[in-house]
Amino acid sequence: MPLTLRWKGSIGRAVEGDNLRPESLATPSDLAARVKVLAGNEAVELGELFEIDGDGGDGMLIFEGDLRAVRGLGSEMASGRLLLRGDAGARLGSGMTGGSIEVEGSAEDWAGAEMRGGLIRVRGDAGDLLGAALPGSRLGMRGGVILVEGRAGDDVGLAMRRGLIAVRGALGEGAGRGLVAGSIFGFGPIGRRAGSGMKRGTLAFLGKDGVAAFEPSPTFEASGSFRPPILDIFLKELAAMGFDVPGAAFAGSIRRYNGDRLEGGRGEILVASL
Repeated sequence: MPLTLRWKGSIGRAVEGDNLRPESLATPSDLAARVKVLAGNEAVELGELFEIDGDGGDGMLIFEGDLRAVRGLGSEMASGRLLLRGDAGARLGSGMTGGSIEVEGSAEDWAGAEMRGGLIRVRGDAGDLLGAALPGSRLGMRGGVILVEGRAGDDVGLAMRRGLIAVRGALGEGAGRGLVAGSIFGFGPIGRRAGSGMKRGTLAFLGKDGVAAFEPSPTFEASGSFRPPILDIFLKELAAMGFDVPGAAFAGSIRRYNGDRLEGGRGEILVASL
């Protein structure tokens, strides 16, 4: 049986979960229960916070419960699989380089911040700064894939350098702000200031119901309507990963805008034509 940790309930303090990942918990349940984490300013054993059974030797780690109080779950994860049957706190999977994280609920701010590889799948919603740069850092996400089946908040992919983010629902303001490279796909309504300050990379907004009110920033220049062949390759890849790509996204012409011209104009925004 995989190592399974069931949350006992809120203790009224934030828990630092940066070392809670498959590699660091590849142990039987009795040893995992003695691993210490910070809760507020106090070190506590996992056994005080979770009911634990199973064995982590197979690289599979399961959490159950509302873990919004646990910050940094799966941070720096390099291999294995982490499954959360509940909601995740801030900084889920930040800096991860490999393996996969699946959240059956929603994730709070900074999910996948500065990740460099691996896969994060959120079945619910994601907060602000998905795949973004952390405060004081010049670069955000640098590799890997983030899939969100619900909505995402503001500044998705802030200063993103590489990788792929796809959001099935609405995107907040500033999607792709400061984008250096990489790709962000949105299939719902799009907030203001998308692509502001982007240098390179691709933003693709393909939800037929969400693009009617989309207007690019004045620093973007229209460059015609066509359908890039590479677009369908990306969409098929998303579908192969189990992401719900709307059928309408595979058809119709695409409006293309280049920008941000204040940053050289080498980025692109692709928008489904109505």
